[in-house]
Amino acid sequence: MRKLSKWMVCLMTAVMAATAVPAPVTPGGVTAWAAATPYDGDIAISEYDSQFIEVRKTPSGKIGGKISMPIVIKNADDYQTDILERVTVYIGGSSYNDEMDVDDSDDEDDDEDEDEKIVYHTFPFETDASLRVGKTVENVKTEKTVTLSARLRRDLAEGYYQVPLVIRIGEGRERVFHFYIWVSASKADDEEEETDQNFEFTLGEGQDTPFGIYPSVMDFAINLRNSGVQKAYDVRMEMQLSEDVTKFPFEISVGNYDYKLGDIDVDQVVAVPYSMALREDINTGYYPIKFNIRYREDSTADLSEPIEEIFYVRVQGKDEDELAADANENERTKARIIVDGYETIPETVYAGQPFTLKVRMKNASSNIQASNIMLTFAPEEVESSPVFTTKNGSSSTVINNLAPGQVSEVVMDFESGATVAQRSYSMTIKEQYDSPEFKNASEEVKIAIPVKQVARFNMGTIEVMPESIEVGNETNVMFDINNTGKVLLYNVMARFEADSIEPAEAYVGNVEPGKTGNVDVLIRGKAPTMDDGKVKIIISYEDENGLITETEKELSLYVTESIPEDFMDMEAGSMEVEEEPSFFEKNKILLAAAAVIIAGGAAFGIVRHRKKKKAEEAEDLDDEIS
Repeated sequence: MRKLSKWMVCLMTAVMAATAVPAPVTPGGVTAWAAATPYDGDIAISEYDSQFIEVRKTPSGKIGGKISMPIVIKNADDYQTDILERVTVYIGGSSYNDEMDVDDSDDEDDDEDEDEKIVYHTFPFETDASLRVGKTVENVKTEKTVTLSARLRRDLAEGYYQVPLVIRIGEGRERVFHFYIWVSASKADDEEEETDQNFEFTLGEGQDTPFGIYPSVMDFAINLRNSGVQKAYDVRMEMQLSEDVTKFPFEISVGNYDYKLGDIDVDQVVAVPYSMALREDINTGYYPIKFNIRYREDSTADLSEPIEEIFYVRVQGKDEDELAADANENERTKARIIVDGYETIPETVYAGQPFTLKVRMKNASSNIQASNIMLTFAPEEVESSPVFTTKNGSSSTVINNLAPGQVSEVVMDFESGATVAQRSYSMTIKEQYDSPEFKNASEEVKIAIPVKQVARFNMGTIEVMPESIEVGNETNVMFDINNTGKVLLYNVMARFEADSIEPAEAYVGNVEPGKTGNVDVLIRGKAPTMDDGKVKIIISYEDENGLITETEKELSLYVTESIPEDFMDMEAGSMEVEEEPSFFEKNKILLAAAAVIIAGGAAFGIVRHRKKKKAEEAEDLDDEIS
């Protein structure tokens, strides 16, 4: 490892920012620059002239754990006339990083550098195709936050790591920037670490940063998404209050601002509404609002330790000049219409199937009326086609009035695309409405709708060799399992059950869409077949939530009683000495009967001849006497 002095590290960082990162060009031709330093709390400003990206707080994670990286996409145009359309950000691959470590210690200046941090240029994440997918947001008028997640490698050392960030606006060219993350030593208890990875939450994903002007009441909602891999039960969101105006910009009018949100499924988004007055001594700027999120791992478990998350708001304090008569829309008072809740009927939406969406829209303002509210539902698009389409062709509806705090339910019928991938898709609700001091106000809110694909598979030809066995002998069974659906089949298994065989099973593993898994198993005969010789095949697989589905098939196999070895030997011996019988042996009974008949006839003839001869001799004697 090369040893560099402190000034050399700073020099290298500056050189990397100026040379290693190409100056991106926006679709309009404006040159953009990226700068980053691991020694500053607010780092990685990548600026497209008046539009730029920020990482407001250095993301941190533990070695081998999952790290969340909030990225703020900001439109800094004072009048928001140039809207950023379809901004995509994702983590670049390992090829974007130099495979080198930098140690800022120096033999000549160890005392001065002992507090400096090591900067690593090694790619810090486990290889994952989802890193290349990233996040896309539409129509950034002021600013929106997206959160990228990744798994940190287990072979990392503690320190700062450079992360490549790829950005694309619209159909423009992709450009690469860099920011830094802090990686600390992992927990000693692997089981505890694994539990933490299963339950995670993300605040404010895909929504505008709330903006308030003193002395008006600030009405806003925070989108809370379950970004973990397990369903969370009895979720509670607790706002951390502070009397320090630099840490908490709102008046504290109630004892607490805690919400019980109930159970939240994976990727489900819940909008949490707030209505709070700004403090009199507040200054203009961004303020981090801290929340503690607690949950239960199941319905009977204890509440977890709190997870701290941060959500930013932007306020304009009284230190600003008086508003001009032609103040823009961000400086005028208007109602705040949010999603109070929503549901789908049926609860699970399947690709290619119709469903009904019920959305409860609420005027979260405390004293501002909203009227002539037109809501337009704009579903996310995949390959230029909307994921959801309406049955009657219209995607808009109207609510006449919403008083402060009032809720109105909107019902729309949709049908999901048959070929879309299984995941959650966003539905943007575009709002256009009037307030007493603001006509034709426009806002957007988003909800997420999970879409499921029906798992499908078929079996190839079942080969059984041999098709009949004796008790105690084995036969080989082979066949294919073809995944003909669009979702991954997890932990595919095949079980074989019948009274005539010993239970057997074969583990196939995960079968990707369009791929084939092979079953090859030996089955041993246990008892003679007493039925029609059918053996039950039970094919089981799991979905992404671990839910098991089973399907039954059959094969034919006959098991016969085994023949004793001594009987076989005896039979074999008798077959060896036995010869083909002769003609006389085959017909000895008939020949014997014929011999008896012939002998009887001969005897009868002899007796008769003797009687006749005696009679003649008697006649001759009588003649002589006479």
